Amino acid sequence: DTIVVLWGDHGWHFGDHGLWCKHTNYEQATRSPLIIARRATGGKEQKSASPVEFVDIYPTLCDLAGLPISPQLQGISLAPILDDASVKVKEFAVSQYPRGQGPSELMGYAFRDGRYRYVEWVPKGQPNAEPKATELYDYETDPLERKNLASDPAQAEVLAKMKKMAREFHERNPILHKS
Repeated sequence: DTIVVLWGDHGWHFGDHGLWCKHTNYEQATRSPLIIARRATGGKEQKSASPVEFVDIYPTLCDLAGLPISPQLQGISLAPILDDASVKVKEFAVSQYPRGQGPSELMGYAFRDGRYRYVEWVPKGQPNAEPKATELYDYETDPLERKNLASDPAQAEVLAKMKKMAREFHERNPILHKS
């Protein structure tokens, strides 16, 4: 009946991207370990590539303990992944971090799926505004996020898909954007 959850802090930039800090919208500052163990798996270790978020931990624990999951929660249960590591319970994970101050402050919303990270920079508190800047990184060809592909015409289809995911996320989660 024991469930063990281990999660950790995200990384630190040691000069990569010219940064010496902890908080950004890059992979190194948003990726962190998450391990969930329960006896029902019989000790079988599995690794999943499904995007997940820390907001998924509480609904997962409720699900595994047989407790009701409130529909008001932002996260979803990761229990299906524990049964089959090839399952994806969500298409992307979201992170956000601001830059600038005062009236020019922008909020960066990063959407990470299995292959890409799309970041859009919008005026703080206006997630549906036209982005002031966008970033797109392909981890299959550029795992260190050195080339922003947002203006590459060959990536127009990927960019449109990621922008659509961002719009749908903002529409579903208006409470997250209140100041």
